[in-house]
Amino acid sequence: MPKMKVLLSSGQKVNDFVAMVTKYQFPIHLTTGRYRIDAKSLIGIFSLNLSKPVTVEVSEDGEEVERLFEELAIFEYVKE
Repeated sequence: MPKMKVLLSSGQKVNDFVAMVTKYQFPIHLTTGRYRIDAKSLIGIFSLNLSKPVTVEVSEDGEEVERLFEELAIFEYVKE
């Protein structure tokens, strides 16, 4: 299962993220701790603690998933 950590620290970043992931037909989830939500749900994302990185999980693999992760690189969390 491909995974990537992202930081969605502002409302604008969340809106941009949702707009990006809704273009894909396969299921995409965000996980943090014990919570797992639909990454295409704006309300669901705002229910998470966004001051910390969240993990993007995709249950599929392939070129389309690679393209998604390339697009999500602008949100990628890098430890300082």
